[in-house]
Amino acid sequence: MTTTHLLEQLTQLSDSLKQTNTLITRLAKLSFQPGSEPLDTTDSNTVRIELAQDIHDALKQLEEDLELLKQDADDFTALPNTASAHKRRESKTGEKERERARVSAQITRLSEDLRVCRGRFRSAQLSAKRASESAKAREREVVFASLRAEPEVHTADSTGSQDLFAGRSQLKQKRKDLNQDEQLVGTTTDVTAALRRTHNLLSTELSRSRFAQETFDQSTAALSDLGEHYTDLESILSNSKNLLGTLLRSQKSDTWYLETAFYILIVTLAWLFFRRILYGPFIKLPLFLWHSGAFLLRWAVFKPLWGLAVLTGVVTTSPATAGRSTGITRSYDTSTRAPLIIQPSAKGGPPVFAMSERDQLEKGGGVPVGAGGAGAKVGKDPEGEKRVSEGIAEMHERSERAKRGEVEEREDEGVQRRGDGTVLKERGDVPRNPKKKMFEADVEDKRQRARERDEL
Repeated sequence: MTTTHLLEQLTQLSDSLKQTNTLITRLAKLSFQPGSEPLDTTDSNTVRIELAQDIHDALKQLEEDLELLKQDADDFTALPNTASAHKRRESKTGEKERERARVSAQITRLSEDLRVCRGRFRSAQLSAKRASESAKAREREVVFASLRAEPEVHTADSTGSQDLFAGRSQLKQKRKDLNQDEQLVGTTTDVTAALRRTHNLLSTELSRSRFAQETFDQSTAALSDLGEHYTDLESILSNSKNLLGTLLRSQKSDTWYLETAFYILIVTLAWLFFRRILYGPFIKLPLFLWHSGAFLLRWAVFKPLWGLAVLTGVVTTSPATAGRSTGITRSYDTSTRAPLIIQPSAKGGPPVFAMSERDQLEKGGGVPVGAGGAGAKVGKDPEGEKRVSEGIAEMHERSERAKRGEVEEREDEGVQRRGDGTVLKERGDVPRNPKKKMFEADVEDKRQRARERDEL
């Protein structure tokens, strides 16, 4: 409970106490006319008793509310013993102490006002009771005076019954016997008494009407206050609804963020587990061992075996058609155009057939393919024999040209050639071209030294 709430409750109690003081003042100043109060003391429906009862109930309710407010104030002003509360108390000592002192002072003053109000209520009750007794006494005196002015008439019959209207008829008969002045005085006295009773009744009803009006005004104010409280409650409910909607949306978004973060964490942990635990021993290490073994096997086994095979001549690395290209390009040396260098694309020499295959080819049997020619048609084809003969002739010519090229290559082993295939011949006794300038190093050196001396 905050200080503001306590101060609001104290203000409400002060207003209620002021209203109660107003009722007490009215009770103390209450005046009664003769005839306004019933002579029967058992009647509890008088204005004085009803007003006193309302004041008593109001004071009792104020005392209960004040007691509850004192308990709330004690709980609020009680200083906690925790360290955090002690620190907060030290940081806000000035303002808190002023608020607590203000609340305590108002509660003390309200208690004193309530005690004084209770004493005034007792005094007002006594004053109202004395006024009521005085009015009753005056009414009795008036009644006794009227009775003394009227003679007593008693009639009785044989049966002991009493005529209620006998006295009135005898009074009228007596008044007829009186003179006119006495009748006028008696009539005036009766009218005055009736008017007094009517005035007292009107005063009583007016007091009741005023009390009802004040009660109605208080009820109207209470209803207005209640309407304001209901309006505040409606606004609080609306704000609570908006707050709940905001909290619900925030809860949904927070849930989505938490789920996403959880999934990302799971994926990250799985990746770390794979990378740190599974990848090294089960993937990277086998690959490393495989490459290391392949490297060692290559350089420790295959490379030495390859070098040994090259050294022993089992494997040759020189091209077999080097001489053939030189033999082919020689025929183009006498051409006027730039020589065309032809590089062979085929590897190795022409195919060599065994004697049995040659005899078979000459007879037109063909070359067995696939599974040794199994399932082939048996019979001679003239066109096929012609093509085979032409192929054999071409192969023979190729072999002859290859032999001639090897011979020329052996003859030209000591001959120097240019990059385009032109043979470089020795000059011998051929005279030098006189128009061609020659570079003489000694002469040029002398000229260069002379030029440097001239410059110096």
